[in-house]
This record gives sequence, structure tokens and C-alpha cells, in this order.
Amino acid sequence: MATRLILDSDVHLVLSACPAYGHVRPLRSLAQSLSELGIYMTFITGSAFRESLSHIKGLDVVPLTGKADYSMDDLAKFFPERANVPKGPFQFLWDMENVFFGSLPEQHKVLQSVLKRPDLVNKKVVLISDAAFTGCMPMILGSPGTRRVPLIGTSFFPLAVQSKDTAPFGMGLPSQGEAKNMEMNAQATQMLSGLGDFLDQQLKPYNCTKTLPSRNPIENWFLIQDILMQLCVPAMEPYRSDLRPSFRYIGTFTGANTLRSPPDWFSSFVENDKSGKPLLMVSQGTIAGGDVSELILPTIKACADLPVRLIVCAVALQKPADFVLPENCKWAEWIPYELLFPHVNLVVNNGGYSAICQAFAAGIPMVVAGLTEDKAEATARSAATGAAINLATQTPSVEHLRDAIQKVLQEPSYKAKAMGLKRDFAECDAVGSMIEGIQEMIGKFYGTAEMNGEH
Repeated sequence: MATRLILDSDVHLVLSACPAYGHVRPLRSLAQSLSELGIYMTFITGSAFRESLSHIKGLDVVPLTGKADYSMDDLAKFFPERANVPKGPFQFLWDMENVFFGSLPEQHKVLQSVLKRPDLVNKKVVLISDAAFTGCMPMILGSPGTRRVPLIGTSFFPLAVQSKDTAPFGMGLPSQGEAKNMEMNAQATQMLSGLGDFLDQQLKPYNCTKTLPSRNPIENWFLIQDILMQLCVPAMEPYRSDLRPSFRYIGTFTGANTLRSPPDWFSSFVENDKSGKPLLMVSQGTIAGGDVSELILPTIKACADLPVRLIVCAVALQKPADFVLPENCKWAEWIPYELLFPHVNLVVNNGGYSAICQAFAAGIPMVVAGLTEDKAEATARSAATGAAINLATQTPSVEHLRDAIQKVLQEPSYKAKAMGLKRDFAECDAVGSMIEGIQEMIGKFYGTAEMNGEH
């Protein structure tokens, strides 16, 4: 019965994501799963991802335009002025203003052009969007002339919703007690007032009839949706007693990492290795992961004399020409996690939340080191599970990495905690939860005439 509703020819799904691998990959995985059910979809994202989405049956890819069509793999190309901004909090705020909120007008224009297409105008459209895709905001806030459709948000980064039970987002702090948490959260919102003013200016031309739910601009990423699907399990987030009813933990979308085949050495080094040495993987994210000297090279040096095998998943990063790999290390542009993780004993990462979730879903303990963007939160939360060591720095030393790697490999508690998280993830059905949410939105939204046209 439920599947028949979703397969109704009057239903069409629109997916939207910021043009970054960590934002596109989870929704690409979802699109692949829904495609196998015969569901027709449109996917809005950067033109750089058109090819990687083109193989999904029944999926129409619409590229973003203008300044919204950037690539986080090469922000220096699209935002050369970013190089003049100091790393850390200043660069984070600059990115929020110029990359994420600055893309709002172009994202909105493309989104509404899709929603108002003649072939979709009479369809029951449900929008499933990356929570950082700010082009949804004018529609949700009642901008005249926009087509309002139900919005399901997907969050594949640490939850930045303020709570009386949590310290402010961004510092990786545990709860300071209810009174102190509320005081600090208010201070954090005040500190972001300039960014909030910028967002207000971005929304001003749309004459919205509603106001944003929070004065904290980043918190609005998680509050504007009809439903928000958090792609993790409760054990990975601090407890909040005051979460909205529209919020749901659903596990994570695995697979659909890439269409690329593994390297020639994958069989001998990974699948058919006879040495019995543990297999490690190290990777860095795409926004602040452009400097291989921060984590990748120190990890290689830390492992060079250890009885381990190491694979570098470098994504878009190049090995320095003069750097010689030790015999126990292989450098790959990318290997799909679904192929690699069944063989991996430990993951070293700079705090990419999606990578952390996928590692824990596979029962793999971690060593993490990262402080930029949301990574101070992601690394702190991964360590709080007991399945990871957080080095709490952007540039760990070779010695600290070696000590942490040996500790995780030698002390069984880290693996045991990771296996517990694997069971938590296995109890979730991310795709099934998303389908239930789609059905709920179709029933609620299209059951009333008031919500069925333009506003």
C-alpha cells in the first residue's frame, strides 16, 4: 500500500544539494535507492556532478547557475578572494556568507524554475534538500509568487540546533549546565548577528510573509523544514530534551560513493593480502582538506614503521612530487567506501561527518583531527561515543598520530564501541524512513487546497 502511493504517477521528487561531494553523495545514494523503486526525480546541484548522477535511471539533472555553480573541490577558482581570509573562525564566517548564504538567489531561481515546469505543475512534488541549500528559504517563508511544496531536509553534518541541554555549536564543548548553556547560546547568537543581518538582506527582495524561526542564522538550516532527517543515530549526538517533533534520526545512506573502479593494486593489497597486518585508511574533507601536510602526510609518516597497511583516499588532492611513499602505503584518488570498509580496521579522518557516520556504520573505530567548519563538533562527538580518539587539533604531529593509532588498534574497547554503533545504524532504515516522510508530506500537504497553489 505504502509503495503504491509513492509509485503514483502524480508524485515527483525534487532533490537539491550544494555542489560539494559530502553534500551530493548522501542524496545521490538516496536517489539510487529510490530509482530502483521506479520513482522519477529531478536533482538540482552543481554542473560538476552531472556525470556522476547521469547513470541513475529516471533522474533528471538540473545544474545550478551563476555563483551557485561552484565546486568545493576548488573554492580558490570560484572565490579567489577567499585566499586572503585567515583560516579558522574568520574563514568559516566568510564561507557562510559568500558560499552558502551568497548562493541563495541563484539556488532559489533554479529551484523555482524546476517547481514551475509545465510537466510538474500538476504533480505532487516533494522537495528533499540538503539542509545547507539556502535557496529553499524564500519558498518556505511565503515569498509571493513562489510555488510552495513540502520540504524534507537532510542533515549530514553535526546538529547545530541550540538547546538548553547543549553548549553553543562550534567549540566542541560538552553541556555546561542548563543555565550556562542558555547564556552561552545567547552570546553565540549575538556573535553571529552580522551573518544574520546578511541573511536578512539576501531575503529582503523576496518580500517574505513569514520570518525565520531563529535569530541564529546557522540554526535556521535545521528549523525551516517540514521534516528534518538527521543522518546519524542518537548515540552520535548530545541529548536534547527540547527537539522539535519534526526532527528524526534515520541512520545514514551508504553506498553510491563513486562510479570509479578501484586501483589495480586493490586486489593484492586489500582483498587478498596474506600479511595479516591491519588495514588503515586516511582521508581529508574537501573544504579545509586541501593541504595534505595537515593530516595525510603525517599519517603516512606515523604508519611507515608500524606493522600496518595504509591507504590514502586523497579525493582531489595530489601527492607532492618529491614525497616517496613507504612500502606499506598506497595512494588512491578514491576508493568506494562500500568496497573498502569491509576490509578496514581503522579510519583516520579530519572530521568529515558523513565519513564518520559511514565508518561507524561499518563498525570501524577512528582517529580524528580537525577544527575547521563543523569539524570541532564532529570530532568531539565521535570521541564521545568511545569509538574514536580525538586529537583536537588541525595539524597533529607524527608522534601523536602514531600513539593514537597504536592505542586504538591495541585496546579492544574502541572496536567494541564501534561495533555497538554499527548495530545502532543497522537498526535504522534510512531509505524506509525517507519514504515514510514522503508519504506523510503527500498526505498532509496535498490534502488541503490552501497549500496546493502559489502563494
